[in-house]
Amino acid sequence: MLRQKHKQALFYAGLAGAAIAVLDALVLERYFFQIKRYAIGNLNAKDENSRLKLLLLTDLHLEKIVDSRYTRLAETINQIQPDLILMAGDSVDADGKNQPLDEFLNLLPKQIPKVAILGNHEYKADISLDALRNVYRKHNGDLLVNESKAYDIQGTRFMITGLDDMLNGDANLFQALENVGSERHHLALIHSPLQQEQLRKDLARLNAGRSEADKISISYLFAGHNHGGQVTFFGLFTPILPPKAGEYISGWYNKEKPFLYVSKGFGTSTVPFRFWARAEITLLHYYP
Repeated sequence: MLRQKHKQALFYAGLAGAAIAVLDALVLERYFFQIKRYAIGNLNAKDENSRLKLLLLTDLHLEKIVDSRYTRLAETINQIQPDLILMAGDSVDADGKNQPLDEFLNLLPKQIPKVAILGNHEYKADISLDALRNVYRKHNGDLLVNESKAYDIQGTRFMITGLDDMLNGDANLFQALENVGSERHHLALIHSPLQQEQLRKDLARLNAGRSEADKISISYLFAGHNHGGQVTFFGLFTPILPPKAGEYISGWYNKEKPFLYVSKGFGTSTVPFRFWARAEITLLHYYP
């Protein structure tokens, strides 16, 4: 009799555990996102009066409608009121269209400048590059494809480089930095974190032919693509990563410049859930 009760207890405990796991995967980790916060820049001379708020969004994977996940995201962004929004690719899903991205961006303050790059899913969606540029431009945004552009953010000059996607695009750092010199605040957006390996090699080659005063120093690289694994074994290991993922899961990498941050991203792809890879947006407190 006692053994039978133990079996029943184990059965119900397993059933409860499975229900919690399903709830976590289908609802909690997909619909309730984290806000990761980091202080970067000149941390030796922090001046709270000059601190800037940079918001990193990756892997929105907008499809055909702007559902409650995205309206809550927009509400959170409006509360944060960032000085600059960085979008590191896959804003549009492979099955998506431009219209939902247009609708989502319309929920954000137009005065906030936005800088975006392409991911592999924009290419899979086979949408017009010019039309996508126009969507971003309509909402005070730029789509950078092997391009660099200078921005004045609250009196601080930022040079931002955006590379094309390494899976389906044609990334070219030399083209992106063709007319760029030494900058004090230089950031770069890449979609797949693995892309940083070629970027670092190309940057060393480019700088080898430049004078010391003209060498390019990119301080930070921001990437997404890997969704933190999206479905992991309780965060201990990731069974499957997307193509060209490398060994980068999430968080900070590199011991010297350019430092790399890999976001877990916001949306999902392939399967419509996450497990121990909570959706995130990243708030970077930048000290000039």
